[in-house]
Amino acid sequence: MRQLLTSAIALTSLCIAGCANPAGGSSLSASEQQALDARKQEVLGALSAYSGVYDVSDAAMKTAVLDEDGRPVGLLAYDSPVDAVKAGDMAAFIASIRTNNQREGEPTPFASIVLSIDKAAGHDPAAALETLQPALESEEMAAMAGFLEAWYLAQSGDFDAAVDAHRTVGSRLPGLTGDLSLAALLDVAGREEEALAVYSAITPTKIQAPEHEFDPQNLLYSHVKLVIARQALLLRRLGRLDEAKALYERLAEAEPEETASYAAAINQLETGRGLETEALDVDGAFARSMSDYSLSLAYQRLIRSALAGERIRGFDDTKSAFDQLALLIDPGNDGLRLGVVGDLYDETLFEAAAHVARAAPEMTAGLQLAVAQSQVRLGHDDKARAALDKAIDLAEEDEALGTYSTAMMIYALLDDEPKATEIAELMPDLAETDAEKANAHGSSSAIYSQFGQFDQALYHAREARQLDDTHDRRMALANALAEADEIDEALRLIRTEALARPNDPYMLNTLGYFLVEHTDKFEEAYRVLARANSLAPSDPYIADSFGWARYKLGDLEGAKRYIEQSRRELAPNTHWEIEDHLGDIYWHLGDKEAAKEAWRRALGDYPSEDKRAKIKDKLENGIDGPPPEKKPLPDVSLGDQGEVSRQDI
Repeated sequence: MRQLLTSAIALTSLCIAGCANPAGGSSLSASEQQALDARKQEVLGALSAYSGVYDVSDAAMKTAVLDEDGRPVGLLAYDSPVDAVKAGDMAAFIASIRTNNQREGEPTPFASIVLSIDKAAGHDPAAALETLQPALESEEMAAMAGFLEAWYLAQSGDFDAAVDAHRTVGSRLPGLTGDLSLAALLDVAGREEEALAVYSAITPTKIQAPEHEFDPQNLLYSHVKLVIARQALLLRRLGRLDEAKALYERLAEAEPEETASYAAAINQLETGRGLETEALDVDGAFARSMSDYSLSLAYQRLIRSALAGERIRGFDDTKSAFDQLALLIDPGNDGLRLGVVGDLYDETLFEAAAHVARAAPEMTAGLQLAVAQSQVRLGHDDKARAALDKAIDLAEEDEALGTYSTAMMIYALLDDEPKATEIAELMPDLAETDAEKANAHGSSSAIYSQFGQFDQALYHAREARQLDDTHDRRMALANALAEADEIDEALRLIRTEALARPNDPYMLNTLGYFLVEHTDKFEEAYRVLARANSLAPSDPYIADSFGWARYKLGDLEGAKRYIEQSRRELAPNTHWEIEDHLGDIYWHLGDKEAAKEAWRRALGDYPSEDKRAKIKDKLENGIDGPPPEKKPLPDVSLGDQGEVSRQDI
């Protein structure tokens, strides 16, 4: 395949050979040497621009972004290697790292790591180990390099050496990476009992569920659930089903509200429906461990930012690069691929998300859905519909519920009410367990709400809560009640939840925003939202709610400040409600053009049918009448623990 580069390589060889000292000595003057170095840089630059097959593994080459003629776009299509990562073009990323490494003259530890992974993706663990040496000798990169060394040894079949190498660096790996990776390595080495011992050692005796999403316990609990999921699958494979089920029963005891979900997990263990029941091979375990590594690095970044009182912004290029490199090792890993696609999509990198999905060796229903969703956001409706049709055709029996659920949401984005509601009516019949039926009713409720069919939305929300009485189901029901004009019942439900969760910023936000939107209790709403904002000052949705409460009290400048902050925090994404609020504020502050631009942005972000009509009317006719009357902002009194008074709730 690399014969396409023959002429370019030959040219390079001739140029370098022509400038070299034929005797092998170094008789060049300083100026001549400088000219030679400059010429080498020009040659390497020319190679960088070449849009042919890169000098990378076949696995990497399959990720190359192609031009209209079907050729790789070339390295000069990207300002930096990070931009290649953002495009899902690992071929260009690796080629760029290789080129930069050649320019440096000596292999850097980072480059040796990237290039060694590419060698491993090319099924050449011996070359991978050799390429890795500079990183192994680097104090800064030694832990990561040791982790990779262990897996390269496993790829070569030397499992004893691999386990020994892994144990040497395991304690220096971030988070749970060392333990999870070691357990995976022991599993593929046929040492399952030792793998189970590792999982047991990192499963706490007492499992404690978090109180809410902002509870610091949330991160630890997510780790516990991950460990239990992997431990349970291994136990099931070994025929020890009762032990596997007991693990989920412990989770149900720690989190009684989620009993239906854990019962569904136990049902999966019993039936195998929807589970990957086959043992991982070395490449699969390696890629999963690399993904664990990148996730741990992302968690470390998150924790550092939280301790500094900051919120992480921007694309996590380290995590995405490592995850995409892991995909080169195991291209058929749908879960990992969909995770990469989701991260790119969340950063509004829709072309890249679709590209990574399509780069899979075999398309699945989930990947086609990912393509469809990206195509909607790119404005390619016909391509989105074609991908949806393919997804439904590809869906296997145990994928039908999830496939139809996602397809229904995408049809709603396409504003196809007949198709979306047709699926909404069918969804509950596709479900088997109570948790699945609750999810089906919940999804159907959201669809009917999107199209203004509020009675149907309320019916499905009630059914979902009846099957799975959790906090999220109760909040969805409260929203459906409000839309069906059952305001008093909705408010009673929300107040009850808020009394039980006084330190949950999202719960306080739900109560405060409900009061703003559906009652005239703006002072109470302001007090509750002030507390929510103090608990989560960087959350864009809470900032929007708090700003909107200020608007209702006539504080236009304060409202503008908070809601513009909300817009900045959410970037590069947008939310129609934030833009709609800003449009109203700008209008009353006299900036009519900014108001219209905000309303146009709101219309482009899929508001529900009834809200869309109101925003269109404002865009065409503006807002009649004055802004809300300016009132003094209420005093905010917090209790000894910083809680809103229960009387305020």
